[in-house]
Amino acid sequence: MKTFPKIAAAAALALVLLGLPAFAVLEPGSKLIPFSLKNVDGKDYTVTMEKGRLTLIVSETIPTDTGSERREVRSHPAGVLVDFWATWCVPCRKSMPHMQKLNETYGPAVGQAEGGLVVLGIAIDDAGGKVVVPFYKKLKITYPMLADPPAGPAAAGVAATAKDMKKKYGVQEIPVVYLIDASGTITHAHVGATDELAAELDRAIAALLGGAAK
Repeated sequence: MKTFPKIAAAAALALVLLGLPAFAVLEPGSKLIPFSLKNVDGKDYTVTMEKGRLTLIVSETIPTDTGSERREVRSHPAGVLVDFWATWCVPCRKSMPHMQKLNETYGPAVGQAEGGLVVLGIAIDDAGGKVVVPFYKKLKITYPMLADPPAGPAAAGVAATAKDMKKKYGVQEIPVVYLIDASGTITHAHVGATDELAAELDRAIAALLGGAAK
C-alpha cells in the first residue's frame, strides 16, 4: 500500500492549518506555461497563447468515410482556473464542490467562444486516467479533468504530461490552484484547501470577470 501520498497530503494540510509557509508555487505575475492534456472524455485540451490572447483548443479525432480527421474548437476565455489534485488527496476532494460551483457560475456556455471562466482539474496520479476516470465517474462534477498525455502531438515547449506540468508549475504539495487571466498572467495562486483560501479565490475571480456570472 502506498502511504507516502497520504502522508504528503496530511503534511500539506497541516502547514496550511498551522499558518506555516506553503511549498513554493509560481507567484502572481508569472506567465502561463502552455500545456496540452487529454480529458477523461478523450478530447485534448490545450491552453496556450495565440496573438497575445489566452486560447483554449479542444480537439479530437473524428471517424470519417475515408478514415479519420482531427477537429479543433478554439475559444478565448476571460480566465482559466487550474486545480492540481490527486485521487488520494483528501483536501483536494473536499475542494471539488467549490470548483464545480465556480464552473457552474462562471463557466462559458456551450458554444461560447469569448469570455467566461474555464475550470480545469489536473490529476497528478502516477497511473493517470486508469484511476482518474473511474474516480471521476463517481463524482458529481462536470468540469474537464485532465490526466493523460494528449492523443495528438503537442507543440514544442508545451507541457504534455501531468508530471511535466507539475514540475513546470512548481507543484510540490497539493491542492495547488492557479488563476490565469486573458493576457496569460497568473493573478492568483494558493496551496491548500481552507474556507479562507476559497474566499480569496472567489474575490480574485470576481475581480477578473468583473463579477459577471451566467
